[in-house]
Amino acid sequence: MPSEVASFFGGPLAVNVFLLGAAGNLYVFQRMGFPLERVMGAKDGDLPTARGLGAFAALLFGILGLLYIAFRRSLVLVMAKFHEVALVFYCLVVLLLLFAPFDVLHRRARMFLGKKLYKCVFPLSWKGTATLRLPMTETPFVEVFLADGLTSMSKVFYDVAVGVLMLMESLDGRHSDWYGAKMKPHPLPYLCAAWPYLIRATQCLISYRRAPLANDKFLHLLNTFKYGTGLSVIVVGALPAIFGTAPASTSFLVLDGQTMFLLCACCNSLYSFFWDVVMDWGLCQPAPAPSRDLESHVVTPVQHYPYLRQQLHYKSPFVYYVAMGVDGGLRILWATSNWEWVDLVGAEFKVVMQVAEVLRRCMWNCFRVEWQCVKHGFELRPADVQKASGLLRSRKPKNSNDKLNVLEETATTLDADSDADDDHATKPSDDQKFVA
Repeated sequence: MPSEVASFFGGPLAVNVFLLGAAGNLYVFQRMGFPLERVMGAKDGDLPTARGLGAFAALLFGILGLLYIAFRRSLVLVMAKFHEVALVFYCLVVLLLLFAPFDVLHRRARMFLGKKLYKCVFPLSWKGTATLRLPMTETPFVEVFLADGLTSMSKVFYDVAVGVLMLMESLDGRHSDWYGAKMKPHPLPYLCAAWPYLIRATQCLISYRRAPLANDKFLHLLNTFKYGTGLSVIVVGALPAIFGTAPASTSFLVLDGQTMFLLCACCNSLYSFFWDVVMDWGLCQPAPAPSRDLESHVVTPVQHYPYLRQQLHYKSPFVYYVAMGVDGGLRILWATSNWEWVDLVGAEFKVVMQVAEVLRRCMWNCFRVEWQCVKHGFELRPADVQKASGLLRSRKPKNSNDKLNVLEETATTLDADSDADDDHATKPSDDQKFVA
């Protein structure tokens, strides 16, 4: 039973943790004043709030808890007989809540997410009636950001494909040997696991095609190679399961399949860790040269922490060192989780790794958006603008008069804050009174 729980509840648990972590990301972005609408290319109201996304994650946790209770106590006859029903039912509920046409659960944000996911899956556009063409510009950051998040859910897509295939055999009334092996010889789960990496590789090639500078083209090729190493891990792991392992006497390979798999996994983990820190976070890059005064010929050194960039938005530099250590540790742990000893530990360890990878992605999001703001020179929102945005989103105007009232209240609040600042600036201090 524990292996069944790990197989059919590990993916939903990772999805819920990912949504809860995304709510935490939104809260951090709001507190830091990151202009998220400019970064994501969205309009005001297209992005969800941290509280709304957290409530949605709590709702999914409640649904998953009810499914778990029904699964363990065999309250539902179909679920007790066919365990994969729990996973498929959860996926249907999530899809219904995400893409329901009703004006609930922040419909505008859900529609924005759906459009961007569609562009990730199908980036080509129609020219005329029967001609497809590439996008005219590089892949937007919001689509890259979403597709990178999908790569952390690769194992979830694998589990969903396994659950659907097992349910199809259960509905047909026949259970083959593949059913007992949880569809490991079937190629569809591996294709679903490779799907996010194919999306990102396609985006990198499109950006390579449309990049104006040769240096940018070269970086896009290197990024494509990174996702190619991720695909190689899936391919090398899938071939023995689909076609079977060849006898040692007939093998013409220098390395066996398990060694090749670990080699690809380690290469992907180290490459991805390097790309996370250097390219996605802007850290561990060469320090800028010290400025030189042409008249006095005095060299002014640039204040720079070791292995960090010059401009840091988070207050403590220690946070960046911890993030690099955690990211590298989880990357290496993911590679070691594919060794044979993991089968002795049990399937529960892979569930832990799924959740750990999702948490690593949520941490990655914080520094990726920060680097995007630094790289493009986006100014952080002042505190009064964040306060006004919170006032505007806290109330839902019912009509045009209510909208005017909300705007008047916001303007009054900002004016009061400005007057208070002016009074504080003009009011003499005790020291000034003493001098007078």
